[in-house]
Amino acid sequence: MPSHTCIGERILAIALAVCVVGCNQLLPTKSTSPEGMLAGTTWQLQLLGTQGALEAQQPTLEFDKGNRISGTGSCNHFNGTVTISGKSMSISPLASTRMACAAALNQQEQTYFAALQQAEWFLIAGTTLTIYTRAMDQPLVFFRTQPQ
Repeated sequence: MPSHTCIGERILAIALAVCVVGCNQLLPTKSTSPEGMLAGTTWQLQLLGTQGALEAQQPTLEFDKGNRISGTGSCNHFNGTVTISGKSMSISPLASTRMACAAALNQQEQTYFAALQQAEWFLIAGTTLTIYTRAMDQPLVFFRTQPQ
């Protein structure tokens, strides 16, 4: 009789293992693709080419769902779309508010918007996003603020 109990326990263990494996396949997995790694993240600009971003008004970049981006330039808000294929990136012409800014902020914002709209490719290393653009010899460098 002990052999029948042992066989029953083995069948139950196998059925349970099959159920656990099957259920795990239904759970959403965190994407490791470049697109998936950017979705739902917010970044703050550290370097605009060779220039450090003005600390009081550092531009931001958010990657929303559905290939949408948004953020702040220095004093204006912007939005647009992004297309990502592997490490390649292209950003549509940006729409932005048009508030008057101090000269230094206005210059930083114009340079930032122009660089984003000429993005070519990017790298993510930990909490750093680097975007290479046709507009500058040096890349845009961001640090992640959300999620941390």
